[in-house]
Amino acid sequence: MLGTLVVPLGAALLVAFLPARAARAVAGAAAVTTFIAALLMPADAFLSLPWIDGLGITFSLGSAGAASVLVLAAALAMVPAVIWAALQVEERNASFLALLLAMQGFLNGVFLAKDLVLFYVFWDATLIASLLLLGGWGLERRREATAKYLAYALAGSFLMLVAILALRPLSGADSYLIGDLLEATPALPPNTQMWLFAAFAVAFAVKMPMLPLHSWLVDFHDQNHPSGAADVAGTLYKVGAFGFFAWAIPLLPAAAERWSPLLIALSAVTALYAAIIAARQEDLKRLLAYASLSHMGIAGVGVFALELTGSNGAMYLLAAQMLTTGGLFLLAGMLHARSGTYLLAAYGGLARSAPALAAITLFVLFASIGVPGLANFPGEFLSLLGAFQASVTAGVVAVCAVIAAGVYGVNLYQRIYQGRAEFRASDLRAAEVVVLMPILAGILWLGLTPAPQLERIEVQSRVALESSTGETAGNPPAGITATLQEEKR
Repeated sequence: MLGTLVVPLGAALLVAFLPARAARAVAGAAAVTTFIAALLMPADAFLSLPWIDGLGITFSLGSAGAASVLVLAAALAMVPAVIWAALQVEERNASFLALLLAMQGFLNGVFLAKDLVLFYVFWDATLIASLLLLGGWGLERRREATAKYLAYALAGSFLMLVAILALRPLSGADSYLIGDLLEATPALPPNTQMWLFAAFAVAFAVKMPMLPLHSWLVDFHDQNHPSGAADVAGTLYKVGAFGFFAWAIPLLPAAAERWSPLLIALSAVTALYAAIIAARQEDLKRLLAYASLSHMGIAGVGVFALELTGSNGAMYLLAAQMLTTGGLFLLAGMLHARSGTYLLAAYGGLARSAPALAAITLFVLFASIGVPGLANFPGEFLSLLGAFQASVTAGVVAVCAVIAAGVYGVNLYQRIYQGRAEFRASDLRAAEVVVLMPILAGILWLGLTPAPQLERIEVQSRVALESSTGETAGNPPAGITATLQEEKR
């Protein structure tokens, strides 16, 4: 488990000081090694080391629950991103690769952290890496995009820090460990929980993202490096749903129950609004950004349904979207490398000159819009099922978003690959096939064998939901108690 942090972060430090050719080799090896470490990571590993004893802060990591699935999916998505960046980024290549690896290490920390302060440290560290990627290698309007992203992210992080500082003294928890917090925070008065939950919610809604805190996302992707490699990292970074699932909902169950009707409604509206806007886009990257936003809305209705089915589906969809949306951004980068533009009007009839590229794009698009047997389907289906259990209206709106996704997905394919041959391009090269293979394998893996991953996720879903529906006044349900004992052991 520790290897999924040490390998990418150690390699990032090394790569930053190597010449370009050696940096490419080390970065590629580090990405593959991190994936192997994630693949071999036990589903119930736990590590706790002293850090700041006087403040009750420990360096605690745990792979139980959704973390084991999300770390593995992120590691698989980062392999092609790092290889593609090594091939395509010409300016300050070593620094770009170092930031990608640092981003991966910090992101794994977000998923694995079992101490709330440690979670916050990793959360903000990923912000620094993504800002440097956007500001250092972005397009003409990168400064405006970076400033907007920084403003949203800092505002959310500040409110989360205030909530973290208040949580332990108000609850009387022994430390910031998830186990100690779960024993104390559900007993907080409902009004106190409401304010603390609101602070966490702003931070997580920004990174989810969710209406009305979403506007940074489109500029973020629109102005990122044209290769698409940085966009893959940005896709992995939309971890707000995980923050709600792993921290806010189980720690503050009374507030979660009160806020859930509003949050599930906002998520459903986000999903439909973003899908409709995506269908009207003329720029490929902006279309993919809105599509990604729509998918996070689907994950949101699953999380805020506060039902086991929806929670499992939301985390599964988060893992699947790392591969499908990441794959689409890489394919967009390959198209840009051929044409020099993201404008859809510049394409048309490309399937005639590049049939393999057309076939793989269609496959990833099908996975993205939730075709059964491919990665997004299990997560979308379960999220929608959970939404209907909580609110029929939200479920209907979210289903409309899924239908709209099919419309913009098919329309996108037709505009680029069918019709008159407005644009001719070379077909996939051998290196591009190698880059895309992990994405294709991951899409089939998550689409055809969802049961093992869902079983892992459900361990953590039960803890979160038993907290929100159990006897919360200092009397944790049996599932939570068992988890606490396991983590402390």
